Amino acid sequence: LIGVASLICGVGLFSTVEVTGKFIGTRIDPIMLTFIRFFITGIVLICLSIPILRLRMNPLGLKDYGIFCLNGFIGITLSISIFHIALLVFEKAASSAVVFSVNPVFVMIIARFVNNETWRFRNWIGAVVGAIGVSCFAWESGKLAFDSLNGLGLMVLSALFFALSVCIAKRFMALYGAILLMGFSALFGSLMLAPFVIIRLSPKDLSGLYDAWIPVLYISLAGTALAYGLYYFGIMNTSANKGSMAFFLKPVLASLFAAGFLGETINIYMIVGTCLILSALFFVISGPRK
Repeated sequence: LIGVASLICGVGLFSTVEVTGKFIGTRIDPIMLTFIRFFITGIVLICLSIPILRLRMNPLGLKDYGIFCLNGFIGITLSISIFHIALLVFEKAASSAVVFSVNPVFVMIIARFVNNETWRFRNWIGAVVGAIGVSCFAWESGKLAFDSLNGLGLMVLSALFFALSVCIAKRFMALYGAILLMGFSALFGSLMLAPFVIIRLSPKDLSGLYDAWIPVLYISLAGTALAYGLYYFGIMNTSANKGSMAFFLKPVLASLFAAGFLGETINIYMIVGTCLILSALFFVISGPRK
C-alpha cells in the first residue's frame, strides 16, 4: 500500500508540471528552467542519499559517475530540455501531458535491448495504436496546425529519450538505490546545460525568474524533487508493471488541472487521441506474464 500510494502521489505531482510550465510561459528560457529544476533536485536528493553513501562498502568510482552522467544526459539534458521547448509550442498543457505519456510504449521496445526483456506481438500492436493516438493531437486547435506538428514531434522525441533513461535507471537501480541514482543523474544532467544557460542568459530571463520565482520553486521542489523521489520509491516497493500503470493517471490528472487552472477545453480529437493512447498502454501492460 505504501508503494502504491507513493506512485499515485508522484504521478499526481508530475501531472502539475505541464500546467505550471504553461503558467511560467516564456518568462524563463526553457533551457534555464530545466537547469534550475534539476540542479535543485540533484542537490536535494543527494543530501537525502548521504546515509546510503555512508553505508556503501565501496566508494563511488569513475564507472559509477559515468553511469550517472549517461543517465543524466539522456533523461535530463536531452529529454527534459526538449520537453520544456515543446511545452511552449503546444497550445494546450493537457496535450503535452498526453503525448508525453506515450513513453511507456517506447520503454517496452527499448527494454528488449537495455534490459533483455522479451518482445511480444501485443507490444507492437500497442505501439502502433499509441502512435495513431498521438497523431490526433496535431488537431489540438480543431484543425491541422503546423505548430501542433512541431510540438508533437518534439514531445515524442522527449518521450523517447525519457523512455531510454527509464530503461537505464531500471538496469542500475539495484546497485545504487533510486534516490542516489536520480540525485547524481539530475545534478550531472543539469550541469551539462550550464554552458548553454550562460550563453543564452539575458536580462529578460533574470526579470522573468524574479517574477515567477514561486512557480519555479514549486516545479523544482514539488514537481521534480519530491515527485521523482516518490515515484521511484514506489517502483522499488511495488513492481515495474504497477509503476507504468500508475503513469496512466498523468494525462487524466493533467487534463483536469489544465481545465481547472488554465481554463483549457478538450475537443473530440484530444478525447479520441487520449482513449487510443491509454488503450494502447493498458493493452501492453496487461498482457500475460511468463
